[in-house]
Amino acid sequence: KKVKEDLNQEWYLMDPHDIFLIKGYCLEDFYGEEWESRYEDCVRDNRISKRVYVLKDIVRLILKSAVETGTPFAFYRDTVNRMNPNKHKGIIYCSNLCTEIAQNMKEAEILERKVITEEGDEVIVSTVKPGDFVVCNLASLCLGNIDVENKEELQKITKTVVRALDNVIDLNFYPVKEAELTNKKYRAIGLGVSGYHHMLAKHHIAWESEEHLRFVDTVFENINFAAIKASAELAKERGSYREFAGSEWETGEYFRRRDYSSSEWKELEKEVHEGIRNAWILATAPTSSTSILIGTTAGLDPIMNRFFLEEKKGAILPRVAPELSMESYWYYKSAHQIDQTWSVRAAGLRQRHIDQAQSVNLWITNDYKMSELLNLYTLAWESGVKTIYYVRSKALDPDECESCSA
Repeated sequence: KKVKEDLNQEWYLMDPHDIFLIKGYCLEDFYGEEWESRYEDCVRDNRISKRVYVLKDIVRLILKSAVETGTPFAFYRDTVNRMNPNKHKGIIYCSNLCTEIAQNMKEAEILERKVITEEGDEVIVSTVKPGDFVVCNLASLCLGNIDVENKEELQKITKTVVRALDNVIDLNFYPVKEAELTNKKYRAIGLGVSGYHHMLAKHHIAWESEEHLRFVDTVFENINFAAIKASAELAKERGSYREFAGSEWETGEYFRRRDYSSSEWKELEKEVHEGIRNAWILATAPTSSTSILIGTTAGLDPIMNRFFLEEKKGAILPRVAPELSMESYWYYKSAHQIDQTWSVRAAGLRQRHIDQAQSVNLWITNDYKMSELLNLYTLAWESGVKTIYYVRSKALDPDECESCSA
């Protein structure tokens, strides 16, 4: 927000421990307008020590790191928490490594600690109130192998996967007890996709086109509808997740936030008001390795090249775009040659239908200017994208052009 206002204004770095001791709260426990108000309050408080930077200097450091190392990942915490259907029970502080999981998190608390002496040995006994330890329960629909325009087929497959993921929660082995408790409290699952570019090419849809945006908006709305319906039906059979009461699933706010106003969605809203099995349902993971096994494209990414060699765990694997033919050839444009604004805009449209987040990579060449990369991050924020994964940069060699050499 401040980047959009003025890059030459000041930004203040403060020690969270100082804020807690002096102000009595943790700044990270808030988001949106409340966070902004408390941040400005801390800036005005002379008791809190500060390190002052010009905003553009911090932005330059972030962008420089992103280009050189691919990280840091971006987490738009205001958007994440504003769209959280379970904000009545907590806050989402960060995502997982792959940036697709967005669920409530909470630290464990030590309620009591005793020192017991037995025959000269001191034994420390602690009573701990468990926090919320998030677990990834993931599976993906292979969009390249599904007739995504057939609602009946899509709903049937989605229903099967949602049921399977819900079963995993009860059948799984949990090395960490707190993770088991959290998992069974919220029963969160992460249904995602692979074969996104495969799907577009199969339907002869160019990545850089308005048709792409319209198509995926419809596809992901249908996936979301099928997944929510499957979870609502499971709730009738097995009961809702424990914290359902007061959630935006129960109140219907989940549907209003996303402007789901058709008669079909209104009927589903009434059904969900009675119960839903899973607190969070959709999350699109990278699926790089699994996409190799099933012969499709990885996650939501465009292909790196129509044919290339990829290293996985010490092995060199030949990769070819799935179902490559004269008809699909021109629809498989290489990731680094795609205008990334189309990728960000598509991510914004998909995000409306995904209650958690997405693993979205930005593919740039060394010709990219810092200002152009910054514009992609701000466009993602404006488009309602929740997270950005890696920035994958590369120098393009004109002699490597596949289309010219084909």
